[in-house]
Amino acid sequence: MSTEKRRRLPPEERKRQLVAIGLQELAARPIHALSVDRVAEIAGISRGLLFRYFPTKQDFYVAVVAAAARRLLRAAVPDPDDTDPLRAVVYAFVSFIDRHGQNYQALFHGGFGADPQIREIREAMRGTMVERSLTALGTEGDAWTIMRLRGWWAMVESLSIDRTAEPSVSVDDVVDHAVRLIREDRV
Repeated sequence: MSTEKRRRLPPEERKRQLVAIGLQELAARPIHALSVDRVAEIAGISRGLLFRYFPTKQDFYVAVVAAAARRLLRAAVPDPDDTDPLRAVVYAFVSFIDRHGQNYQALFHGGFGADPQIREIREAMRGTMVERSLTALGTEGDAWTIMRLRGWWAMVESLSIDRTAEPSVSVDDVVDHAVRLIREDRV
């Protein structure tokens, strides 16, 4: 039974609704268990109509992953008054992975992570994080600095994922370590 009353929506609004439902469903289940039938049911539409907006299940997954990446990036924006914008960006990133660890891994590193569109989303997300780091550090983005920051973000991501399996290490521990490394130019 659908949880919403069936109603017509403009195409873009319907697509946003379906992706939002996909994100909500990910809170309770891993992406490989995300059912397009359930998403359609919750939206009060037929499976066929869902596939009108997203021609394949993979297209739907890519849209959900892109929305998850946008959520992470929206969370990882320091407040203009923040005295330590780099720490704020890193903290938001690590906290997001802390809250969504298994799904984050499944989205960006699981079988779907091999998809070229998902890799592109992940690379764009990392590029944005590098840009925010450059701004927070007040430094220029020459090739060597960008390469080091990309590697540093890969380390931050790896530590964040590993931390979800090791509760004795806190989010603050990961953030403090990562920020100290980049500030001491040890990356």
